[in-house]
Amino acid sequence: MNVTRLEYLFELSMNQKATPEQMEEMSYLMALSEHEELVKVLLFKAYQTPKTEVDIDPGKSEAILQAIYQVAPVSKKSVKLSSIKPFLPQASVAAAVLFCLTIGILFFTPKREELPQTAIQHKHPIVSGGNKAMLILADGSKVVLDDKHTGKVASQGSVLITKTANGQLTYSHAASAVPADGDNIIETPRGGQYQVTLPDGTEVWLNAASRLKYPVAFKAGERRVELQGEAYFEVAKNKKLPFRVVSNGQTVEVLGTHFNINSYKEEGLQRTTLLEGSVRVLVLKNMVLLKPGQQAEVSKNESIAITEANTEAAIAWKNGYFRFDHEGIESIMSKISRWYDVSVEFKGKITEEKFSGTSSRAKNINQVLEMLEETNAVHFKIEGRRILVMK
Repeated sequence: MNVTRLEYLFELSMNQKATPEQMEEMSYLMALSEHEELVKVLLFKAYQTPKTEVDIDPGKSEAILQAIYQVAPVSKKSVKLSSIKPFLPQASVAAAVLFCLTIGILFFTPKREELPQTAIQHKHPIVSGGNKAMLILADGSKVVLDDKHTGKVASQGSVLITKTANGQLTYSHAASAVPADGDNIIETPRGGQYQVTLPDGTEVWLNAASRLKYPVAFKAGERRVELQGEAYFEVAKNKKLPFRVVSNGQTVEVLGTHFNINSYKEEGLQRTTLLEGSVRVLVLKNMVLLKPGQQAEVSKNESIAITEANTEAAIAWKNGYFRFDHEGIESIMSKISRWYDVSVEFKGKITEEKFSGTSSRAKNINQVLEMLEETNAVHFKIEGRRILVMK
């Protein structure tokens, strides 16, 4: 694709003649760094075009341009145009003209008088979650990690536990010859996340409302941890010592690999997504072997299904994003509920629309809900820390 193609698609969109597929292609091309200068020119053209039915709030112009340069890099290799769906499932091309919550750059809105009345304005916006966790040591004592200064957190036998400057919890062998024993537990609350480097060097990212139990020091035979909730693992390679993650009746076994496990009980499905290497997923007598790019789904009846995975969507939370991939509003609100520590209540019939798009998890909840409301398929009302969802 070249610059001429982007200009052509932009012109179609301004004249309300672009198809949904052309809108998707245009939003992809506008995210490429090589088109930064051209995007500024096209935006200026949009401002100066009197015939357009799309208004851009002048007060947002600077923020819009900044957003273009802050967007995460998008490569042709990692994004397939055929898999990108517009975040605005029923909006007109005029309302969607340029944009692309799909890659979280910026979006244009209809004229203000055309916007639906919103009830999500709030005097005190509910802010996003952050690095928060509780460490429970083998002796039962507890350490609040988000309040803990950088440096030594605790020592257990020959193992020293340290909090690094970037907020990561690490385990290393201290000079003491006293053998380490017992288990540690790290728990993230709703609205929290945390990263920990286990005694063997395995790195683990915990999502909100999750719990990881692991030994202070791995011993001969296996490396075994227990998970509740969601975590992304980058397992240190050790051919002699397999690494096993036990979660809600499922066991994932690896030697050294990168994978994500979503095992929230309320979700109904356990999903293991493989990014690198290979893993075995075992449930009772059922066993499957995953290849990179595949996902194992374990249902309540303990059957296992293998599907092709959207790996970027699976680990978007770990990279600081919500990424919805043709997802229902109930699933989306479940993620929002955990990250912002709010309760969710549905009023009336739940919309059957499917949503696809990306938004930063650093935004406050109002900003995320407003983006969803732009679809005209769902409406929200904030009452304290309760979110009412209406069709």
